Amino acid sequence: MAGAGSTRGLRPRRLSEETLAAAPAPGRGTVLRQRAGSAATTLWATMRPTRNRSTGYLAIGAVGALIATSVAVGVGAAGSIPRLADIGAWLGSSGSGEAAHANGLTGDVDGKVKLPGMNGHSVTIAQDGRTVLVLDRKTGKVVRIDPSQLTAEQSTNYGTSGLQLVSGGTYAYVVDAAKGTVQRIDPALTTPTGDKVQLGPGLGTAAVDSQGTLWVPQPAKGTVVPFVNGAKSAEVKVAAPDHDLVLTLAQGRPVVTDRTDAVTKVLTVAGTQQTFNLQGGINDSAPVKILVPATTDSPMMPILASDSGALALVDVTSGQSINAKVPIQGHALGAPQVLGKKVYIPDGTTGSLLVYDTATSAFQDSVNVTKKPGNLELFVRNGLLWVNDQNNSSAAVINAGGDVHTIGKYTDKVPTARKKNDKPVEDNVPSSRPTHQAQQPTRPGKGQGGNTRPPTHAPATTPPPTQAPPTTPTKNCAINWEAGCPEPQTPGTPQAQSGDGSITLTFQPASGLTPKRYLLKGVGSGQTATPSEVGPNGPFTFQVDGGACGTEFSYTVVAEYAGGAASKESKSSAPVRPCVAPGAPQSLKISNNGGGHGAKVSWKAPSGASGVTYKVTWPGGSQSTQSTSQSVTGLENSKQYDVSVSTSNAAGSGAATSGTIDLTPPDVTMNITHNDDDPDPLAIRTVASTKSGGRAGQFPSNYQGAVTVHCRTTGSSEYHPYDKVTSDVWGKISSGSGNGYVADIYLDSRFNSAVWECQ
Repeated sequence: MAGAGSTRGLRPRRLSEETLAAAPAPGRGTVLRQRAGSAATTLWATMRPTRNRSTGYLAIGAVGALIATSVAVGVGAAGSIPRLADIGAWLGSSGSGEAAHANGLTGDVDGKVKLPGMNGHSVTIAQDGRTVLVLDRKTGKVVRIDPSQLTAEQSTNYGTSGLQLVSGGTYAYVVDAAKGTVQRIDPALTTPTGDKVQLGPGLGTAAVDSQGTLWVPQPAKGTVVPFVNGAKSAEVKVAAPDHDLVLTLAQGRPVVTDRTDAVTKVLTVAGTQQTFNLQGGINDSAPVKILVPATTDSPMMPILASDSGALALVDVTSGQSINAKVPIQGHALGAPQVLGKKVYIPDGTTGSLLVYDTATSAFQDSVNVTKKPGNLELFVRNGLLWVNDQNNSSAAVINAGGDVHTIGKYTDKVPTARKKNDKPVEDNVPSSRPTHQAQQPTRPGKGQGGNTRPPTHAPATTPPPTQAPPTTPTKNCAINWEAGCPEPQTPGTPQAQSGDGSITLTFQPASGLTPKRYLLKGVGSGQTATPSEVGPNGPFTFQVDGGACGTEFSYTVVAEYAGGAASKESKSSAPVRPCVAPGAPQSLKISNNGGGHGAKVSWKAPSGASGVTYKVTWPGGSQSTQSTSQSVTGLENSKQYDVSVSTSNAAGSGAATSGTIDLTPPDVTMNITHNDDDPDPLAIRTVASTKSGGRAGQFPSNYQGAVTVHCRTTGSSEYHPYDKVTSDVWGKISSGSGNGYVADIYLDSRFNSAVWECQ
């Protein structure tokens, strides 16, 4: 590859000081056995059993256990080979030019790798394949991390900034979005494999699924290009040209969001499988403000409109969506991530995560990660949410239960491939210690041991003016409200979930003073709410049935208080439709018309089929209907036609169900006729004419036996001298006397509805 330099091979990691530099590098087992043997010899010399044998043996056992532990897990110093946690992830640090591996269960850093030449550079770490690759976004250099050696020496420089590095399965790629090229690389050697593929400039962010298929958006063409088994496949049309396209791998499935039209589509190599029209206010947002994650481990795909705070979780398997609202004032929000029932939204202004719990329909306390402005990167791996700012010493890992472990990436006391006398870079970067101070223990006072320190008196201050004591209510505030009772509070903003013909609303009850009931406001004409009211103890859920699929509805919850206290109304829910995108039609059946030239196509409605329109498509035509059948006419016989039926409603569209209209004419058995008074043989012609072609055979005079009639067609006009009949119809037949065409004045196939026209 022109302009690309590579370094092949891995030098053995130095496992000892200069005294071993010239010796062959021993394997891990050899080094640890040497250490264990040396420790055992020294131990026996200094602590061999004496008359006090039990003490000696206990000491030997303790040190022996320590030796065994060292052999099993490594000693954790420079020069040892660490065992990294199976449930962990690599996190980049621009300030130190390193990648740190953290244990997902504890947050502890259990290994670090120096990234050569990448100090101060932002990096991309691809760890979804079988190898760990790092891309220097500034220089285009790709290196491979060897976790067993904690080195990054295998490298190739691709010589330009702004590249994308993506990997999955056994495949890895370098994508140049500006130049529009895709280069497959060898994950082990980091070198190019095969030629570059030119797709055209302006590519979107690519991704590799778990099968190794690369998906590359082409916004200029409105397509996504899959690379199956490393080779470019046919483009998948997803949008009009020049639409804003972003790609997400949702539980391993490629999903493209057309931010221009506010549409999300699930893809396969064969085409679009399902389409979801975004709602909840996202469809009213500027395209660039619609944020989606690069990957999710869940079929629930979170989508956030950062300009309006509209949040949607779209289930790419069922089509259902959960819609809520996020506060945006004073926040610089990034692409959300979902783990379990919670949505995590990075806030670049504070270095923290907003946490929305869909189970309780409420925001929880924010998670502080760096406590300073920055760019938080979120990804889910091994069922854990990882949060990292490459320009900060702190990161975090969160489990499905919401437990947070802070990660100090700059810690020194971890295995590393540095030479022993190297000055650690992290000496010059901020500490990862928490900013809060631990509470100091109370100094013992007199009578408790220790000396008593004289008390320190605060300077005298002017006492505040005397205030009237608060009014104490004289009655039960839950029955009769009066001055001094707690102020009525507002219920939480309802969370809206779309369903088939319904909308489910859940909300947080008002805090403080208990309302006597909750009412739902905004129920439209033709809709009913169940229950009609919610009591003070819940459950805090309403279900609204009915309403047109094409209409978006928004609701508020009103808390009514007893005894004259003012009612309080929540903020409006996100607007949603009472329907979900339909699935594919079921049980497709094709029945040919009599005589051919078309067929009746019928199917069964999919589940979740509110307001569905079906589109039947065949070569040269299409027809939309709300029925579950459609007649297709005007087709030629003796041909096959692919036909598909797709579904759509205001919420989106489902995958098409396909079949084939086979208009091959059926064979019919008939007898030769009107041949009893003719002394001449009856000719079987090669074509339907006596004026061209030749004989393919003949029937003897007076033959009236059976033949197989395939179809009928028109040809030369023939006259029957005895029956005084003229016809230009010919039958295409097969028989023991020959195969070809017979004039229909000797067959009468034109009067048999079971015989189709040939074309």
